[in-house]
Amino acid sequence: MLSHERRRFDHFAIELSLALGARVPRQALWSALAGRLAGARELARFCDAPLDDWLRSQRLGPLSARRRAQIQREVARFDPARRTPDEVIGALFASAEPG
Repeated sequence: MLSHERRRFDHFAIELSLALGARVPRQALWSALAGRLAGARELARFCDAPLDDWLRSQRLGPLSARRRAQIQREVARFDPARRTPDEVIGALFASAEPG
């Protein structure tokens, strides 16, 4: 099982990619977030000015205030100790594959 920090990062990267409509460069995002993944509050703070700066540096579109708030809500309510619905469904399909 992945660490809570890594699961929180994965969730954030997915939410950000969905909000932008494009895949974000995960390695660059991980580097930009170094030391900020201790908790949801730190990650939510990154969604303010640091995220705008990072998006510009990666030549990705800006996020609307609505999308930014949506990501912040998702990050705040994400519990890395619990599997997401996608993970549960993926595990069900993996166990149902003929082997």
